Amino acid sequence: MGRPPTNPTKLKDGYYLEIRNIGSKSGIKIRRDNEQEMINAKEQYERSKTVIVLGEYRDGKPFDAKAKAKKKAAAEKKAAAAAKKAAPKKAAAPKKAAAPKKAAAKKAAPKKAAAKKAAPKKAAAKKKK
Repeated sequence: MGRPPTNPTKLKDGYYLEIRNIGSKSGIKIRRDNEQEMINAKEQYERSKTVIVLGEYRDGKPFDAKAKAKKKAAAEKKAAAAAKKAAPKKAAAPKKAAAPKKAAAKKAAPKKAAAKKAAPKKAAAKKKK
């Protein structure tokens, strides 16, 4: 028979501290149910041991709420961009018919004004002949 496997143990959900003797490289992990209990244990063990706060663990892995929120926001942003890209483009709205009429009226206005000015000159020219 061989030596038993030394896979790392899966950690339960909770808050963890690593407690070491001063100057040692290895220690033990202590689990607490909530953050306040973890802080109290840290204060208790700090007097005589080296304490490392490992934080919250979920599903055997470290859980970082800020990183999780950041990942979720990035995924939502990516999904929104994909949805926007996949959405059909709207057809350009047809131009209003009134706009060309106004433009035609503006063009005609100078011609009418020029015709009014020219009319007295034509009448004066006819009288001279």
